[in-house]
Amino acid sequence: MPVACHFGGVGADARITAPVAIYSALDAGDRACYLFMQHGSYQLVPTEDQPRLGAGEVFLYRGIGRSRVFRFLRVGHSSIDANWRPLWQSYVRAQSRMLSDSVLSFNTIHDRARRCETGHIRDGSWISDEIARAEGMDPTDDHPAAALWNAAHQSFSLALWVAENKFGPHFVTAKTPISNIRLTTFFAGEHEVRIIDPDLVEFFEARGCRVERPGSMSVFAISSAEENSESQALEALPVDRHAPTS
Repeated sequence: MPVACHFGGVGADARITAPVAIYSALDAGDRACYLFMQHGSYQLVPTEDQPRLGAGEVFLYRGIGRSRVFRFLRVGHSSIDANWRPLWQSYVRAQSRMLSDSVLSFNTIHDRARRCETGHIRDGSWISDEIARAEGMDPTDDHPAAALWNAAHQSFSLALWVAENKFGPHFVTAKTPISNIRLTTFFAGEHEVRIIDPDLVEFFEARGCRVERPGSMSVFAISSAEENSESQALEALPVDRHAPTS
């Protein structure tokens, strides 16, 4: 049964959205799930982990190990001045190009995956960086561009257990519009998604930690990439499961 469907595109406000379709389904154990579909990527997600789909929002979960702070970029669209607007426009062109073709979309969302399960696809290619550079971004040496690109490649999960039990015990929960996510496929593991527009991600819960959101892209420190990268270390811990709250 269909739950939601978005076609994606670039709006008049220079915001880009992704195509996605979501259906009600049952998993192999006859448990109620949502089937997410996007450009060849599929995920079955427990319904209890996504209580806001009816309102057009998905919950995002991110485990940060034992770190006490999770930092995530706030672009600050309303305050971007003329110096930084070309960077956002380049970013929109890069995202639009990646989403314009289903094969390219699939390859770019998996270009940083390096797991035994993904060895048969074009994993580890970093092809999205090539596209960013072709559209005028420098995700390596330009700090604002690197900060924005890093935010777009931060991994979140659609399933609570991944953040709480596998990458916890500290984790954060956020919500974002359905059309603001890009899916990795099911065999890549961990119900992983990435986001498109950082400003459309709203954090509303933090367990054992706090969330810091710098005020604008122009003052964001690239050190956040280093801080968040160490929080991705895998820690499989026997933590009790808690249902998310809206």
